[in-house]
Amino acid sequence: MESRSENSRKLGRLAGYGVGDFGLNIYWQTASFFLFFWYTEVAGIDPRAAGLIISIGLAWDAISDPIVASFSERVNTSMGTYRPFLLFGSLMIAISFVFLFWVPPFEGKTKLIFLGATCLLFRTTYTIVAIPYSAMASRISYDSKERADFSGARMFFGFSALVLICMCLWPSVRFFEDIIGSEPKAFQITAALGGIIATIALWICYANTRELPLPAKTIQSEKVWVGIWRNIQSNKALRRLLFLILLNTAAGSALNLTLMYFIKAHSDVYAQREILLTFFALSAALTIPFWTYIIRIWGRRRVWILTSVIYFVTGMLMYFGPDIAILGVPVHIMIFMALGASHAIIFWALVPDCVEYGQVDSGYRSEAGVYGSVLIAQKLTGSLMALIVGFVLASFGISEEAHVTVSHADEFKTFIALCPPLLMLLTTIPIMMLPMDRDAHSQIVGQLEQE
Repeated sequence: MESRSENSRKLGRLAGYGVGDFGLNIYWQTASFFLFFWYTEVAGIDPRAAGLIISIGLAWDAISDPIVASFSERVNTSMGTYRPFLLFGSLMIAISFVFLFWVPPFEGKTKLIFLGATCLLFRTTYTIVAIPYSAMASRISYDSKERADFSGARMFFGFSALVLICMCLWPSVRFFEDIIGSEPKAFQITAALGGIIATIALWICYANTRELPLPAKTIQSEKVWVGIWRNIQSNKALRRLLFLILLNTAAGSALNLTLMYFIKAHSDVYAQREILLTFFALSAALTIPFWTYIIRIWGRRRVWILTSVIYFVTGMLMYFGPDIAILGVPVHIMIFMALGASHAIIFWALVPDCVEYGQVDSGYRSEAGVYGSVLIAQKLTGSLMALIVGFVLASFGISEEAHVTVSHADEFKTFIALCPPLLMLLTTIPIMMLPMDRDAHSQIVGQLEQE
């Protein structure tokens, strides 16, 4: 039985790592939920152009993420391999985040070029910190159960950042808009405040994490693209995980990119958007400890299948049944967010396990190869979904001149009730095929230690 001091140290380690995702998710969640909406409703560009800008940014991520992963895993300093990126890269993201919400004083193609350039700048600086942070999960522990705990802590802090954003973003924008009389500038000031908070969180993570030495006689792959290709070829677990990522990312992007439009289209029947978004975020954040516990008891595969089926059933009830809202908050969306939290925990617990699976199969340890493969699949899928959503919005009649109104309520309800749940149901296929369980992973780690 663990002593109180051991429990305290464990909680300190979990919080020390998890707080980094609080900082990163101030950026990630803002971009995921608000950027597309900001492009069309504040910057005033066509949804197809907004989709193209975000798509190009995510496609660039698919190239830059593996490169940063490969470079970072070879860094060797007294501060560690991945931790220095948290210390020195944090300010760069904060500055680029402010420029991301800048409306340039131009029109037409020039305006789009500048918006695209600031998007690429933000994506690049974010990559320089976020990729080493994610890869650090494979160095702070080699125990599968403990990795699930770290993933749970990470998701708790990440969704806590979403709660903060949902509670404060729109009130902050309104507050500064009343003072300076400009909504775009109010967004920039709010982004600057978010950047300050995120930087502090990342520095706290740097100060409270430690990396373990690599397993004995580890041989690392020499080149990132070689590592990616080698892992895809030889790592059966990774190949099936990539299939899971494609479907899960598509489902998440379909919901995240259209949620703000769904809220605005239902503004006549739902509560204020900051109230809605706060409830959505809380439904995810507050269920993280529950999901972490259930995953430890039932296992990752069972929980994923169960929650995916519930997600699909909820979507069908939303589509065919009445609109259920409590205090002006749609219950179906709250359920989507709560179930999505379980998937996030499981996903980020599975990824580092793939590193050891690949190592025992090929003889090479390539954290960059595994994380690079995962990130390419994730970002390319997100890129494609951004393009699709842009054309979906255009098909609803939304343009530079025609913004979202209550007349679009049925279209957005149909899209959200059908697209994400159907994709989520399909994720049960690859999760059932994954050859990954705790006992097998423990044996692999033990084998690598003895070599």
